[in-house]
Amino acid sequence: MVAMSVRGGNASNRTQKQHDDIESMSMMQCDTPVYDDFVRDFVATHTGSASLPVVEIARKFCDSWPVPCAHAESVKSGSSESVQAESEQPGSEQSESTQPPTTVRVGVMDSSFNPPHYCHGAYMECLGIMELMPAARGQHAWSEARVLGIDAFLLLLAAENADKPLKGSSLEQRMRMVDMLATTVVKDTTADTWHLWKSRAQFDASNLHNMAIGMVNSPRFVDKCKAVSDVVQSEWERTKGGPVPRVLSYFAMGWDTLIRVFDPKYYADYPRELDEFFANGGRIAYSRRVGFPDADVDAFFARREMAAYLQYIFELKLPKRVKHISSSDVRVAVRDSTQSVRDIPPRILEFVNNFQLYRKDRL
Repeated sequence: MVAMSVRGGNASNRTQKQHDDIESMSMMQCDTPVYDDFVRDFVATHTGSASLPVVEIARKFCDSWPVPCAHAESVKSGSSESVQAESEQPGSEQSESTQPPTTVRVGVMDSSFNPPHYCHGAYMECLGIMELMPAARGQHAWSEARVLGIDAFLLLLAAENADKPLKGSSLEQRMRMVDMLATTVVKDTTADTWHLWKSRAQFDASNLHNMAIGMVNSPRFVDKCKAVSDVVQSEWERTKGGPVPRVLSYFAMGWDTLIRVFDPKYYADYPRELDEFFANGGRIAYSRRVGFPDADVDAFFARREMAAYLQYIFELKLPKRVKHISSSDVRVAVRDSTQSVRDIPPRILEFVNNFQLYRKDRL
């Protein structure tokens, strides 16, 4: 059974218009919390040049998040197999004697979610189920690929984006759509054409049900990583007590985003801040679209400055049925009423239509 824990949804503060909007929507929509108060409070408290990087959790789909639901008691005693030492990480050069007693692996999908779509969900399922190849082994070493063993998952709505202005939908609307995406991943457990798992047993073993959603206030990955680590450790301590594990945050992203991670223009002090990202447990799980051949990827990773980071980078292979999907294409499909609207879950499409998002004057 999926547990629901929602923050910032005080019904007494909602306007009459919000009540009318909810009442006009179908039952598919009515089970989605309204996040207006949560988003408003987050933006008012945590945005601005003087704000420290922070992640706030809006909803947990498992009460014990980030502790895996099925192993909460054994994790407390330090015996869970799902919490592994960093020394087991492929390519890790750290000494076992310097390791904390446990490590928790968190799969993170950080995006503007404008709107969320099936490819976002597929990234989460790939992290939980599929074998990923370490970049340090080269493009032809899929025989060395392995399942990462993710313990918890986190969908993060970015309050700010380093390259994209806010348009098309509000942060409040996006937060509701993120909830719908998480619901699709966690609760729609009937075999469907977009799901990667083949059986309910495989889904249960993936920890995909151990999902949370929230917001992050910084557009830079080095800051996001620190904020994710802080909130995971805080929630772990609040839920289970000490010892608090080290956090490895596997950020799922496309190849174009990976390139930006290593672009000096996004750092005040490069490469020190980039090194800080990986030192704080930052990891990269990327996927390529058509147009990024092996030769280009190999050439990028062969650069001298990349050598120290390859052990922290993994490639995942998205299924062909979802890897073409992008939020920009979905917005155009909604505007033009084309078949690509099928690239978003039905509950999100209904929400988009109810609020008339992404029409010609809102792109």
